[in-house]
Parts: sequence; structure tokens; C-alpha cells
Amino acid sequence: MTLRRRAFLALVGIIAGATLLAGCTVSTGSSNDAVIPGPTGLAAKSPISARAFADDFVTVDGHSFSLGGREFRFVGANIYDAAASSRYSCRQNTAMSPAALQKTMRYLHDTAGVTVLRFWAYQTYTQGATYWAGMDRVLADARAVGIKVIPVLEDGPGDCTTVSPRTSKADYEGDSWFSNGYRQTFGNARLSYRDYVKQITEHYANNPTILGWSMMNEADTKARTSEGAPILVSFATDIAEVIRSVDKRHLLTVGTQSNGAPGASGADFTAVYRLRQIDFAEVHDWGYWGSDTQPMPGGDGSVPPSANSGECAALDAPIGCSFARARALDKPLVVGEAGMKGVTSAERQSRSVRLRAKMNAAFAAGASGYLVWSVTTAETDGYDLRTTTNDPLVTQLEEVAGLLQ
Repeated sequence: MTLRRRAFLALVGIIAGATLLAGCTVSTGSSNDAVIPGPTGLAAKSPISARAFADDFVTVDGHSFSLGGREFRFVGANIYDAAASSRYSCRQNTAMSPAALQKTMRYLHDTAGVTVLRFWAYQTYTQGATYWAGMDRVLADARAVGIKVIPVLEDGPGDCTTVSPRTSKADYEGDSWFSNGYRQTFGNARLSYRDYVKQITEHYANNPTILGWSMMNEADTKARTSEGAPILVSFATDIAEVIRSVDKRHLLTVGTQSNGAPGASGADFTAVYRLRQIDFAEVHDWGYWGSDTQPMPGGDGSVPPSANSGECAALDAPIGCSFARARALDKPLVVGEAGMKGVTSAERQSRSVRLRAKMNAAFAAGASGYLVWSVTTAETDGYDLRTTTNDPLVTQLEEVAGLLQ
């Protein structure tokens, strides 16, 4: 989600019954095979050992992730500014101190059942691949808690990156960034995007805390190749080859909204994500695409429509079509961002119920992961999940996490 285009969502509730459960904790026993249990009151179906969670790389098995020989499904969260440091932070009021980041990760894991974190790993955070302290801290804290991470390598909308004021990639010289601009330095960047990707992925190639690399946040573009294919096909093919030349272990995704946004929705979704070099698909579920009142936007609003329907052939197809198309491709799908605005207690309660309905629908439709937007320790714009208050969304995440074990 761009940080400047939050649309206020109508408060329409979809009631989902739930049972309050205790938090998820990591066993403190000395055995290296201690398991990470689900919330109290739910028997873990396929527990993943703490050793496997720390040391094993996530792999793909058909339309599922696998970790330590077990299917790995997850709920998670975004802390986009997690890698902030004294060198750079995107927003002064969203940067966390090292102590606050540690505490927040522990809270998310132990209380909300979060096992995956998504965050920005742009050139701004690493000083053009010369300063790794912010990234290193995120990876170390995540490993200690029992969380895998998805670092995102550049921002399509232009937030928190190397151009000020922000400039979206779609506004770059006639929407040519994905065909040519990514090979050149952009704004005040030290490196071209292509060169930066090679350096950061090589630097962390052997770190199993990383679930996979997301090439972009919201790679939205109307640009197409001379043959008529979405330009993201050639872009993703090239960047995947760059990464694979130095990192053959981590999974890859392009990093698209795939919810009606241009570039990878409808038929373009299949064109982009059927690439053999791309391991899993990503979608974003935001209310400004008309999805706030539906658990599964598209079709009847409750289950994905047919992948072969006319609705799903359109290039502005809703997110439900991306679920259907990912299943047809036999690849995992992750909801990389999902959020709703909620300022008052009543609004946050309504939000938690509606997002629970979306999580239920997403996993029923075959999703492998669901990441909410966005965790903060201070109020931002109403779309945040607060760790300093009793946000009811935490309970919903915890319950879904228990059901996924």
C-alpha cells in the first residue's frame, strides 16, 4: 500500500465467531528439537521444530511452502520500517529503537502467532549495499524469536526510496522503469536497482531466516513488451537470473498487488507468475479496490471465481481471480498486505472481524500466508496494528495461527 493513498473503508461487519486463546510461545527447554506450539487449546497438527525454524530454508512443494519437512502456512505482519537505523528511516514516527523492535517481534510471535515479517530492504536502508546494520538487526531478532522474513527490494509507488519527492516507477519516463530504468541509477541511488539486487542477495545468500526475496513492493505498470506481454515478464525474468547467479536457495516473488492494479492482474497474473524462475505469487487486499465488504473480492464475494471466467480474463480482474489463477499454476500465494482503517475502539473491533473473515476465505481458497498492514508502536494513519494497546486484531491473528498448525 502506498503511504499516501489510504482510502477510508466503510464499516461493514462480517461476523465470525471465535474463542479466546492463549498466546503462542517458544519452548524454553534445552533440546534442539523443542517444538513451537500453537495457541493453548489447539493441538498442533504438524509442529515445526525450533531447530528447523531457525536453520532450514523454506522451500516450495506444489502450491504450498515447506519447512523442516512440514507444510508451512502462516499469519504475519508488515513492519515496513523495521530496518531503520541512525543512517536512515522512512518516517521518524515509525522507526523503532533496537529494544522496541526486539520487544515488538517477541510480542507478535508470542501473542499474535506471527511467524513471517515483511519489511523494506531498499537502497536507502543499506546505503547502497554498504551498510548492513539495519538488515542484520532485523534478521538476528527474527531468528531469535522464531520468525522468517520477506525483505522487499524496491518500491513501485516511490515511498521510502531514492527519489525525493517520491516518484512512482510508473511515472518514470513514460512508464519505462521496468523495461530500462531499473538498469540505471535512479534519483540519488548509489547503484542501479539491478546491481543493488545482486549485491544484497549475494550478501545474505546463506541466511535461512529469509523466506524469500520480493523484487518489488507493488510493481504496478501498464507497460508491455513489443510482443504484447506485460513488461513485468521480461523484468522478472532478468531479475530472477541476476539473483540466481548469486543466491540459489531463497524463494522469489515479483511483488505485485494483483487485485485489479495494472501489470499482474487477470490474464497478466498468469503471464507473470507462470515463469519457472518465480516461486510464489503475491497479492494485496485493500479497500480502495472495492474489496472492503467482501471476504474474497470477485465472483460472489465469498469464494474465488473460476480462473477461466470472463471476469478473470480482464486485466483489471479482482483479487479472487488471482487466487484461482495461482491454484491453476500450482504455486503458493501470499497476501502480502491487507488492512483496513480503524481509529476508534469500535472501528478497530469491526476491522478485526472483517479481516478475520478475509483470512478465513483466503486460507480456504488455498493461501499459504496472510500478512496484515502494518505494525507500529505509535499511531500513524489509522491503518496500523498497535502493539501498545489491546488491538482486537491480535486475537484474530492468534486464533488463525493456531488453526494453521
